[in-house]
Amino acid sequence: MRVRAVIVAIAMASGPALAQEQGMASVAPLAVPAPAALSDSELEQAVRAAYVAATGFAAARGRYFARDGILPPLRDAVMTALGAAGFASVTVPEATIGDLSILKACLAAPGTELRIASNAQGDGLTLAAVTEARLFAYGYDPHKAAGVVVTPADACAPAR
Repeated sequence: MRVRAVIVAIAMASGPALAQEQGMASVAPLAVPAPAALSDSELEQAVRAAYVAATGFAAARGRYFARDGILPPLRDAVMTALGAAGFASVTVPEATIGDLSILKACLAAPGTELRIASNAQGDGLTLAAVTEARLFAYGYDPHKAAGVVVTPADACAPAR
């Protein structure tokens, strides 16, 4: 049995070298497929995980999500929460989104992006998970409503 394992290991180790010697090295590597877009349920779960992280972040900082427009610490907290919830493939832009039409625009290519927008005072927040076709969002602005406004999964606006 050990002899068979040694023979298999030697064959596997010499396989690439033999292929190169025989001119097979020109085979193109497989393309990595784009990450699949999340389902409506997964979009909601990703936004919820991000919102829980964002509210915990704000609670520890005087109830401000992005004071003085400083976003990186909030973004880091959101990205950590997304990874822990199994959504590491979701990208989070480095800059906050100021224009709601851009916030709700579809992606131009397959994938999922979680966009963050803060109100002018830094105590309100909108989180939108967007794919090339769908959108799910939570919005909280204490100057407009007492609770979270949920935008159920729906078609997003065409990409510009």
